[in-house]
Amino acid sequence: MSPSTEPSAPLVKPTLRGVIHHWSAVAAFGAGLVLVAMAPTARAAVAAGVYALSVCTLLTVSAVYHRPMWQPRPRAFMRRLDHASIFVLIAGTYTPICRLGLPDAVGGRLLVLIWIAAALGVLQSIFWVHAPKPVTAALYLFVGWIVVPYFRVLGEALSSGQIALLLGGGIIYSLGAVVYAARRPNPVPGVFGYHEVFHAMTVLACGLHYGLVAGLVRAAR
Repeated sequence: MSPSTEPSAPLVKPTLRGVIHHWSAVAAFGAGLVLVAMAPTARAAVAAGVYALSVCTLLTVSAVYHRPMWQPRPRAFMRRLDHASIFVLIAGTYTPICRLGLPDAVGGRLLVLIWIAAALGVLQSIFWVHAPKPVTAALYLFVGWIVVPYFRVLGEALSSGQIALLLGGGIIYSLGAVVYAARRPNPVPGVFGYHEVFHAMTVLACGLHYGLVAGLVRAAR
């Protein structure tokens, strides 16, 4: 696809466009190092590292994409990376859950399924980047909730607090996808619009899932 067929960039971006993810990326880098450092085993360290890297990737790519006013060609490239990194985050978040929170057989199968789904999402992001927002949001939701058939196993393996963190983060991510697709609410368009609401919800959901992953890493044996 040529850059001329990409959706046009706004002439003036909201003041806070990309700022939330910019500073969250800085915080996530430090939090990720702490997470890996607290891992008591190599397996836990690898799982924590994959998760931390996926979070840092999403937030950094998003900030780099959203803050500058890109020319059409690099903007098209960054848009692809931005959308693809969401699928990487989903799979990266489930990695420590599958490796540290579930029995090996079930966790292994689920992990393969999630990464395959995420890889397909990445391909969609690269080759159909101009997909309508509702379609893109639906794909995020599908991959994010692909674990629904495994809820019984998750309920048996995780504590009630861990389940609350998992579902709480998932619900907030999902509501954020709805905001992204609907472009509502759009509180202060020139400063803090619907996209900033979406980004803020992403960071909040990341925080809940970080709490879940930190607990799994600390308890790893």
